Order: sequence, then structure tokens, then C-alpha cells
Amino acid sequence: MFSLFETFIVVYETKSFTLAGKYLFISQPTVTVRIKKLEEELKSTLFLRGKHQEIIPTEAAILFYPKAIAYLKKWEEDQAEVQKKSLAKHPFKIGVSHSAALSIMPGIFKVFEGELEHLDVEINMYDSEKVFELVANHDLHFGIIERLLISDQTETFPLFLDELVLAGNTDSETFFTRESGSGIGYYIKRYLKSAPSAQRNIVRMNSNEMIISHIKAGLGSSLISKSFLTDDIPYQELGSNYHREFLGVSFDEEKDPMIQKLISKIKKETEIH
Repeated sequence: MFSLFETFIVVYETKSFTLAGKYLFISQPTVTVRIKKLEEELKSTLFLRGKHQEIIPTEAAILFYPKAIAYLKKWEEDQAEVQKKSLAKHPFKIGVSHSAALSIMPGIFKVFEGELEHLDVEINMYDSEKVFELVANHDLHFGIIERLLISDQTETFPLFLDELVLAGNTDSETFFTRESGSGIGYYIKRYLKSAPSAQRNIVRMNSNEMIISHIKAGLGSSLISKSFLTDDIPYQELGSNYHREFLGVSFDEEKDPMIQKLISKIKKETEIH
């Protein structure tokens, strides 16, 4: 019906079948066929020809014209709304711990990179406890944490194996550690308890990059992921007690099919064998 209404409006406004055809990029016979079909639907004559072959709208046409305008306006509004919804991107909110942001988030990003056309992705860094809290509250769709945290609202699964090493100048009495709530905190406490004679000066920093820049400058030592090492950083391996898993965490009762698909894909692509 859209084409019939559209053709009627153009003929009514131009008072010409020929001009209507040019405007709509169709032939004049097609214009005539459409008007005739609309007249059959309405069981009314819409246009008459005057003495000089001019097109004269009938009373039925005058009455129908505003209704046709309203119909087309509603059609265009409905079409725009459908297109807007079909083009809208799906939110996918991710929270990652500081170490995960630097080491494994790029690999996770590759898993859903092919879906970016349909996703509105937001990635933010927090400590592991905050990531877990936000996922449990369903304020994030997916998180990466550095230690096992469990609740009834979340599902936790392994993503990546990591090894922590003692890096930097171990002759220095300065030891750099992360802020409270950091996933690496458990391992740092274990290490410091095992080396009580070190008499270290503890300096807290809330950034892995800052810690690494200081140990590169020879200003102290710290536990860092082996993946962060560069050729100019001395280090010591500490054994299997300092091996850990980065863990994925998602909302346990996630109902969104798109989010379910993304989480399943991440699980599959990062499965630890």
C-alpha cells in the first residue's frame, strides 16, 4: 500500500501524472495503474480530467489526502524505529584486574573482535575484588580476576596460567607491592613471610606499569608476572607455589542470548588443557 499512497500524494500535489512519474522514477502508465488500483481499494474516483486535460482532485481525494499524509508519516516513523533498533549496538561491559589488562585482555579481545560491529564494548580496570563485586551485581557482563572468589551470583572459570617471579634489585631493602584488594596480594604475603630476614621497606603502588618502571631503574624488587619481563629486568623463579590462574567471571543467571554467546566463546577459545 505504501507505493499506492505515495503515488497518490505526488499526483495530488503536482496535478500531473507525467510529473508524478518523473518524480517517482516510474513510467506514466505505472502511475495510472497505481491510481486505478487505489481507487478500486477505496471504491472511489480520486481524479478527474478537466477541459484542458488538467488533473482535478475529487472530493474523495481531498478527504483522503491528509489521511494518506498521516499514513506515510507513520510508516516512515515505524521504519526509522525498526532500523534504529536493528543498528543499535549491544552493550558488553568488561572489568579486568590490572595485571590481566596488560597480559591477557588483548587475547580475550581477539575472541570477540569479529563481533565488534554489533557490540558497544566498554573495558575498565579495577582490583580483583571490585571486578568480582561488579559482576556479582550484574553491573559488568564479564570480568577477569587474579584469585578465586566465589558467590551464588557468579560463575568462575579458568582462563590463563601465569607464573610470578621475583624481579628487580634484590639487594635493595625496598619492596614494591600492589594496593589492598589486588589479586597478587596473597602471593606477596606468602613471599614476605618466607623471607623475614629481608627487612624490606614496603612501598605500595596501584599500577603494574609504575612498579615495573621502578624495578627497571634498580630501585627495588617486586613480584610480577613473568609475562611482564623484559631483557633489562633481572629475576628469580620461585617455583610452583607462585604459579596462578587468571580467572574469568560472569553473572550466573545471565539471560541475554548475546552475552551468553560471547561468554561461551571466551570459555571455548581460552580453555586451559
